[in-house]
Amino acid sequence: MKTALVMLMMLCAGLHAEEGWILLPEPKFMAHEIVWAVPGSSRTVLLPAWRSGDGTIHPLTSSDVAGRKDLDVTRLRQEATQSASQLLARIEPTFIRDGHQAIRFAILESENPPAATCILAPEFREKFLETIGPDALVVIPNRSTVYIFPRSDAPTRELSERAFIDYQGSNYPVSREVFDPAPGGLRAVGVLR
Repeated sequence: MKTALVMLMMLCAGLHAEEGWILLPEPKFMAHEIVWAVPGSSRTVLLPAWRSGDGTIHPLTSSDVAGRKDLDVTRLRQEATQSASQLLARIEPTFIRDGHQAIRFAILESENPPAATCILAPEFREKFLETIGPDALVVIPNRSTVYIFPRSDAPTRELSERAFIDYQGSNYPVSREVFDPAPGGLRAVGVLR
């Protein structure tokens, strides 16, 4: 309860640059108390959570919101989106190229804050427009890693193998699903094989 009170006070007081609300893609099997569905997904949800200044993630719980009228879900979403945009602006992608130097896919990596949160930034697709193309898709094997590739190409064997290893070897796996990070909201469109 003390954590919930601190979280809500910080929400009302404004955000520190490194702390605030985030929406974190998480595997459904984690069974957090409060999650938001991802359309088209049977394996992945969005976890509303408070990220403290030391990087600790505090999932929103039902006891946090019970009887609290000052918890504004719209504001939480807005602040999580702003946090995603700030992270996306700071992370430099790594581009993986083929033998002809054409970009095959990109990788975003960040542990603190977790890279997975940046896919909810409204400008996510725009960031990869010139390199990946207008219809980028993503795979989020774990909290720290996001793979971005063009919809027009099937995921390469290299991407699939790397994502599988990142998913299997992580303490914080997310999903093997493929997502469309459209400005209207994240949507699952398939599963990486």
